[in-house]
Amino acid sequence: MVDTEIHADRDADGRLLHRMMFFSDAVFAIVMTLLVLDLRPPPATSEAALGAGLAALAPTFGAFLMSFALTGVFWLAHMATARRLVRFDPLVAVSNLLFLLVVTLMPFVSRLLGEDFTSPIIWEVYSGALIAASLTNVLFVLAVNRGGGRLVGGVSGREVFARVLRAAAPAVAFSVGFWGASQGRMIIPQFCWILIGVVIVIGRLLHRSARRPAAPAPEAAEAA
Repeated sequence: MVDTEIHADRDADGRLLHRMMFFSDAVFAIVMTLLVLDLRPPPATSEAALGAGLAALAPTFGAFLMSFALTGVFWLAHMATARRLVRFDPLVAVSNLLFLLVVTLMPFVSRLLGEDFTSPIIWEVYSGALIAASLTNVLFVLAVNRGGGRLVGGVSGREVFARVLRAAAPAVAFSVGFWGASQGRMIIPQFCWILIGVVIVIGRLLHRSARRPAAPAPEAAEAA
């Protein structure tokens, strides 16, 4: 009887976990699809009008590419964090919803950025949305890995730090961008996303070092 109840609980947890992951993937898919809706072909009354219309779409297209790439980064990060979950957890579900709440703002801030790629206020709003998405992702990572990683089969403190650092990479990068926009130095927010890769590489190196087995002590090596 006890074994039956345990298996039933595990099956229920599995179904809830799959529903959470399916829902999350669906939200990301919808958000990334909505991003392209602002790319409308210009009226082609003539070759010159078409060329001018396509040139005018450059800021919108740039905002689309950046937002699509960043949303993809968040989706990949979400998969990397959630793929090790072995059972459903209410706190993880709530933190996941908070993360998705901010991610759904991407089409709005992307359209705003496409309106004026050089506006400090717009870049502050865009950077703020990316900072919020990154920080809620950090909360998701902490919820998944809390208690020594009891929801993922165990994890070291150093590995958690590495995962949190990678989740915080967009927040670090766009905090610099937000500062640059507030100072009117528009080159900074326009290229601050490069820092995401730098922070992620640092986090990956820390993650690898955390997973590398420690060298045996000299006494143990001699005994062997």
